[in-house]
Amino acid sequence: MSEKEGVLIIQPRGRWTIVRSGHQPIEITSGELFRVEVNGELKPTRMEFRHFTGTMKARTLRGQSGENYSVDGYALRNGIRAVIGAED
Repeated sequence: MSEKEGVLIIQPRGRWTIVRSGHQPIEITSGELFRVEVNGELKPTRMEFRHFTGTMKARTLRGQSGENYSVDGYALRNGIRAVIGAED
């Protein structure tokens, strides 16, 4: 396991972090490159923020105005392996 490898965890405020034993969580910010496990392989991707659309009432979910997502469409789930940065 590399120094920056851990597991992906979503925080209550909707931000994704990489959690590593004995270290502070590393927050993945919008535009940042990271790798996420897809079918057993670490695939490079980038985090972006998508604003919810629709009526004012429908523009929030759990108090959030949008969500962070992988631009490559990879499913982000709690507990999957992830690494900050896209290079080896």
